[in-house]
Order: sequence, then C-alpha cells, then structure tokens
Amino acid sequence: MKILLKKFTNALTFFTSILLVVGLGYVIVKNLPIGDFISEIAFCYLTIAVLNFIIFGTAILWHRDAKK
Repeated sequence: MKILLKKFTNALTFFTSILLVVGLGYVIVKNLPIGDFISEIAFCYLTIAVLNFIIFGTAILWHRDAKK
C-alpha cells in the first residue's frame, strides 16, 4: 500500500510541476498577477509535503524509492 501511495504522491508532484510550467506561460501571456499564481502553486507543493509527512513521517516532494 505504501508503494502505491508513494507513486501517487510522486504523480501529484509531477502534475503540479507541469501546472507550474504551463500555468506560468498562461499567466505571462494573459498579463495576470504572477504573485497569486506562484502562491497557489506553492500551496499545492506544501499540501503534497504535508501529505507525505502525515503518511510517511518525512516532508519531501519526491520518493526515489517508490518501487520498494
């Protein structure tokens, strides 16, 4: 079960990173406030780190040993 949770949180980190890259381009093109966007992405990363801390006891964003 922990392997599945590690893979899930790795996927959340990956999709948040994709959202950061694509969303930053969108924010720049549409001349929207960058600060609001960055704070929303930071909140997503913080949520992932807290989830990892609650489940695994360590506040990290990426599990290298997700296959173990």
